[in-house]
Amino acid sequence: VWVNALWFTSLALSLTTALIAVLTKQWIHQYMSVPSGTPRDRSRIRQFRYNCLKHWRVPVIVGLLPVLMHLALRIFFSGLVIYLRSLNYAMSYVVTTIAVMAFIVYFGTNLIPWFRPECPYKTP
Repeated sequence: VWVNALWFTSLALSLTTALIAVLTKQWIHQYMSVPSGTPRDRSRIRQFRYNCLKHWRVPVIVGLLPVLMHLALRIFFSGLVIYLRSLNYAMSYVVTTIAVMAFIVYFGTNLIPWFRPECPYKTP
């Protein structure tokens, strides 16, 4: 039961993230579209759209997409380890080792930019 709950939660998070990504892509495409009119009118419309994107927190939404995907991946790996532990302990150990190494790299790449500002590994 736990494994199914974890996997379905991971699936729901992944699909929700994909949906939100498509929606935000449409919003940004609308923002980037060039309106007709004089340069003054176009700049006013662009500034209006920019203010609306900030007001409705679109950059925050875009920044949350990787977090949701990372969370879905972690939940999926947790379910996979629990499932494999009941089938084959050796296989479970291998998958757990891979998952732990992946998350160490993930957390490491998130921490390095705090100590080394020139580091290109920046995650929102």
